[in-house]
Amino acid sequence: MANLTTPYGVLSFANLFTPRPRAEGKDPDFNCSIIFDEQQQKSPAYKALKAAHDDAARAKWGDKLDLKTVRSAFHDAGEKTYDGYHPGHVYISPWSKNKPGIVDAQKQPVLLPDEVWSGQLVRLNVTPFAWLHSGKKGVSFGLNHVQIVKSDGMQRLDGRPSIGSVFDEVEGDSGAPF
Repeated sequence: MANLTTPYGVLSFANLFTPRPRAEGKDPDFNCSIIFDEQQQKSPAYKALKAAHDDAARAKWGDKLDLKTVRSAFHDAGEKTYDGYHPGHVYISPWSKNKPGIVDAQKQPVLLPDEVWSGQLVRLNVTPFAWLHSGKKGVSFGLNHVQIVKSDGMQRLDGRPSIGSVFDEVEGDSGAPF
């Protein structure tokens, strides 16, 4: 199976420190979504991701497979009403039973949940796999690792303001009441 690094995208619905079920009655897992804008959809990394996705389906069901009969891991973000999901953007939602490794842009481990939030610019390391469930064929991505590329200047998708945007710097006495 191919082990790929995605193009740059915006992190969304990040459940990377505590496993949570993706749907009611399902087993908990580590999961997230990554949103790709139009520019990233033209990148070599995105094209390789799409090719590996299709290859996983053909490896399981043969070269003559009509890919239109397979549930794709790529979804139209314009069909969602969530913050950060816009027409023309595409998202995938990889998952894993095992906690993914998380690093920053300098490949230093990120160990605190507060340092990971929806809206950051990230890359993911994923593995495509084909599945058959209740007679339906599909391809999904397994989540291996996450790299947080940029946080500063990125808009949080949860509506929470960044700490730097809500406080002014305080110098000396500055009129504080105590």
